Amino acid sequence: MADNPTIKFHGAAGTVTGCCFEISGAGKTILVDCGLFQGTRSLEKLNYEPLPFDVGKIDAIILTHAHLDHSGRLPCLYNHGFKPPTYCTAPTADILKPLLLDSAKLQAASVERRNRRADRAGLPPFYPLYTGPDITKLMKNINAVDYCEQVDLGNGVSFRLWDARHIIGSASAEISIAGQRLMISGDIGSGSAICCAGLELGGYNHIICEATYGARNREETLISERREALANFVEGTLKSGGNLLIPAFAVERTQVILEDFLALLDSGRLPPINIFLDAPLAQKVTQAMLKYRDNGADLLKRPNIRFVQSVAESKQLNQITGVVIIAGSGMCEGGRIRHHLVRNLPKRQSRVLFTGFQVAGTLGAVLTGGTKMARISGNDVIVNADIALLEGYSNHADRKGLAQWIKEHGPVSGSVFLVHGEDKALHRLADDLRETKRYTDPVIPALGEIWALQPDAPAELQAPGREDAEQLVAPQDWTSRLAALRSSMQQKVRALPSDHDREKMLKALEQALESYQKEKLLG
Repeated sequence: MADNPTIKFHGAAGTVTGCCFEISGAGKTILVDCGLFQGTRSLEKLNYEPLPFDVGKIDAIILTHAHLDHSGRLPCLYNHGFKPPTYCTAPTADILKPLLLDSAKLQAASVERRNRRADRAGLPPFYPLYTGPDITKLMKNINAVDYCEQVDLGNGVSFRLWDARHIIGSASAEISIAGQRLMISGDIGSGSAICCAGLELGGYNHIICEATYGARNREETLISERREALANFVEGTLKSGGNLLIPAFAVERTQVILEDFLALLDSGRLPPINIFLDAPLAQKVTQAMLKYRDNGADLLKRPNIRFVQSVAESKQLNQITGVVIIAGSGMCEGGRIRHHLVRNLPKRQSRVLFTGFQVAGTLGAVLTGGTKMARISGNDVIVNADIALLEGYSNHADRKGLAQWIKEHGPVSGSVFLVHGEDKALHRLADDLRETKRYTDPVIPALGEIWALQPDAPAELQAPGREDAEQLVAPQDWTSRLAALRSSMQQKVRALPSDHDREKMLKALEQALESYQKEKLLG
């Protein structure tokens, strides 16, 4: 077993975020992705723990694509003076810098807000994970490689990237190490990927596959159907005199939504309306993508699309109604969408339209889950606006697509690992794989687990995961449950018929808390 390679799961194990896998063998250690954790506060705290691997022993990093849940902690490696080569496709390299600079800016703003809070007086200050100079160091060590190009890392270890069809530049990583072939999916998109001519696809010893939509099959949506649904949402919202807010991811999602709006305007399906892109990051990403998208230039030169630059301009949008506002982030965890939500969620005539997957514990998941009170930047906000989800924009393969991707990459002589999914998705996809009789024992690893990869046999667990792994990946932690309880309590207190009844309920709550504290002290 000592000669077999190992894989350690530092992220995206039992959860969708924080993707990071450490693969060791033949005297080499490779890191595949190093992403930010998003979701509950418990998961987010993992970003501020010391990196869970020996930075100095990493020989190379393979970045599957630029999304922050795959790339967002990469600069942390370089603020330790570490200089390993990071490999990715050219499109990924081009859009990575603006994404990370925006992440650093949001971190700095968040840290400043948290450190100013009265309830943190006297506590150790927060610090951002990284700053601009760390990102500069990373970018100096980026090596752009083409799909299908084999990269030799020494000691018989090599890798090549395959088209993953997720976002522009996204890749799956095939790694040859210690005589074995491994395939790490990255995030898999829909549609047919461009294959590497003359190269063998399939016959891997082990596969590590994402399972974001492992529990869902989506009905195929034509672009024309998606655009018609979008037009209906716009018409219904503007007719009521409200604003349509669209939280959107900066890469691919914003560009596709804008293309749909332009098609609807050009065809006359929608009258001339004002569409505000309140996302400077999305503008920068769009500019970086121009050389890779034939129709990208028009997005920056259309009179109905207005690009909002400054914070002051963004705040001015709160004074107008009857417009479409597209803003980041896609899961409402940061960015300008949050202050638009604070202003628009209480308004019954407004609508918030989500267009993608919402990770458990994020504000987006809370809103799509039907909450009537949301906690946003320290404010309790009543939710009267209509919350809707528009299918057809997802860049992730669904349950059938994932199973088909695994089948196309077979036969597998060892194990199939299922990662990058929530509990229901992981276990549903695992059940589907078992039913095929090809993969009798799919592995759902936990955070921190180390597995020994045998050449022609199932992988063996070499070291257990973190003791707190199960609690960390739970859909709700104590902070989110507290927020939900606070919102529920406020609604119930306000719903009582008189101030006298409200006083009685609050007194009962206080007595219950005091009673619990006394029980803890006594025993």
